[in-house]
Amino acid sequence: MTIDKTKLKNAAVRVGILLFWTCMLSGLIFVLGFAGKQEQELSCKKVFVSIKPLELQFFNRQRVLEVIRKGLNSEQKLLGMPLSEINISKLEKSLLKESLIEDAEVYSDLNGVLNIQVDQRKPLLRVVKYDGTQFYIDQHGIKMSLSEHFTARVPIANGNIFERFEKGDSVYSFVGIQLFKIASYVDKDAFLKALIEQIFVRADNEFVIIPKIGNHIIIFGSADNLEKKFRKLLVFYREGLNRTGWKKYSSIDLRFEGQVICKK
Repeated sequence: MTIDKTKLKNAAVRVGILLFWTCMLSGLIFVLGFAGKQEQELSCKKVFVSIKPLELQFFNRQRVLEVIRKGLNSEQKLLGMPLSEINISKLEKSLLKESLIEDAEVYSDLNGVLNIQVDQRKPLLRVVKYDGTQFYIDQHGIKMSLSEHFTARVPIANGNIFERFEKGDSVYSFVGIQLFKIASYVDKDAFLKALIEQIFVRADNEFVIIPKIGNHIIIFGSADNLEKKFRKLLVFYREGLNRTGWKKYSSIDLRFEGQVICKK
């Protein structure tokens, strides 16, 4: 009987590959099992809190931990708690209930550290309604509560505003959507962001912008063609007011195509 050495060699290779992957899988299961057991036995040795963006201070470490402790429904401290007893999902949900928080992630590691990462919402505009109700609108058009701990330096919108405030809702009214469009554009331009202090909504739902410098107001009209209007304004500031002075005009009207109409 003749033995086919090639077939025998191929069979040996297949058996070797099978044994290799069997060992790898067994080792992986062992490592995962060991890590899982080790994690179950670990207690929380440290709580690391990361908050972004840094320039906003709606939350600090202490206020984040206060929200976390409420999520535990007890006064028990995190330090010393077995990591296996900390409900990560519940803690994340408790953070995300805060209207000033956009995203949150909580996880533990094998060093016994509970990591809490918080992304704060970025307000673009502070709205003061006709009845005095106030709230922020963030970069996604979501309404945010004010904070007793921190006031964001953003333009204020007031006047004929009837947008209902429910924290976490998106802007829905005609005026609210138009204000969001203007604020979003302004936020992307460093000069406009530094210039504009207030947006007033008139009874006819047209907008008047009040700058931080000069004695004039800017009659903006609707948010239609806002890019063209702001471009006209910047050109007029550069080529007009720089020559005549910032106190010469009482109003600058941007509502008309291809024109800037000024009143002394």
